[in-house]
Amino acid sequence: MPIKGKSTRRSTSNRQKAPPAELSISKEQARQFLVTHHRLLPPRKLVGKQGVIDYVRHVNCIQYDPINVVGQNPHLVLQSRVKGYKPAMLDEALYSERKLIDGYDKAMSIYPIGDWPFFARYREHMGTLYASHESTVKAAKMMKWVKKEIEARGPLSSLDLEDETRMEWWLSGSTRAVRIALDILFTSGEIVVHHRAGTRRYFDLSKRLVPRKYHNGRELHSDAQSYMDWHVLRRIGSLGLARYRNAGQWEGLQRWMRLEGSSRRVANLRLLEQGGIVRVEVEGMERQEVVMHRADLPELENVKKSRIKQGAAFIAPLDNLMWDRDLLEQLFDFFYRWEVYVPAPKRRYGYYVLPVLYGDRLIARLDPAFDRARKTFTIQNWWWQPGVDKKDGAMLIALQDCVKDFVKYLGASDVKLGDVIKKDRLMKEVIR
Repeated sequence: MPIKGKSTRRSTSNRQKAPPAELSISKEQARQFLVTHHRLLPPRKLVGKQGVIDYVRHVNCIQYDPINVVGQNPHLVLQSRVKGYKPAMLDEALYSERKLIDGYDKAMSIYPIGDWPFFARYREHMGTLYASHESTVKAAKMMKWVKKEIEARGPLSSLDLEDETRMEWWLSGSTRAVRIALDILFTSGEIVVHHRAGTRRYFDLSKRLVPRKYHNGRELHSDAQSYMDWHVLRRIGSLGLARYRNAGQWEGLQRWMRLEGSSRRVANLRLLEQGGIVRVEVEGMERQEVVMHRADLPELENVKKSRIKQGAAFIAPLDNLMWDRDLLEQLFDFFYRWEVYVPAPKRRYGYYVLPVLYGDRLIARLDPAFDRARKTFTIQNWWWQPGVDKKDGAMLIALQDCVKDFVKYLGASDVKLGDVIKKDRLMKEVIR
């Protein structure tokens, strides 16, 4: 169900050809621009809590996921950018200073609090769809009561709401209706996350937590078309280099706003006409029509002139760099599939495997584990990419630094190799 407003499909003809590329770059230059744009060239050069806030503002949002093997996704994203990163830095920015906020952008995400007004239509649309679906009838009837309880009692989690009515929910089967009622209220912006205790969310009214200038701020887009264009432009900035074709990087816009491939192409054409984005040709790459922000051209030019700064980092499965996995494969020659939801017998690598970046190349992947009771980080397995020079001394030093920083981020006191690789001489050197 698209948002109400003038249709975007006929405003710019689907038959219109994209303008010619303004510049041509090599795959190497494209890689170097991407890792620079994502603040990974070199890794861990941002500083402290302000570095956390600056990075989220730069890429507009980072994706949230609750699975915690060696840290939840946002913490894994930030440990590779911020020197000495600790999860408390993000928690303070979210729940003490309120400079960032949990909300929907690309799926469940974290974005700057100043962007709250611009998602008003998004929240309204999502909340309406969620509350009116036939599967949420029981939960929708509880929304007023749940909101009154929060208003009277302050921040609450689903466990604090004394009602045992259950419903069948597509995602988790038999579920307490109050939990879904909270989710609908959160999706629609009536409540926001006050704080988290592990993966448990405590909610309060948005009017009490979102600063008034943002909570009451007007959404400035005059119609559905300009609103769609804003979302597309924003997502291009989150990616660095973007293509309208593949769906993964457009999650959220496609699912909730019904912005399908043809509509995304039309929005791209409008933005190209307006000059906010430019088309880039990447030499030797299939399925072109790559675009980027015009404002990022100086960064690209600087990358062309600069000497690459080497460094290594472990990359989060849902890192912004990984959103367009087809583009990733074409530029980095690295196929990645997040196997969390793949049945164990069908997994090629492992449950929660992380890509390993060195300079502008993805050189390996690791299967990590963390024993919190013993404070032991284990590299259970490690797979090198074909063609990697394992005798590269600079790479070894960078990987050693990466492991040391990752151990500090985890708060581990020991690092070990799994049985599969514990006799590997090079891996012994990496964790030395």
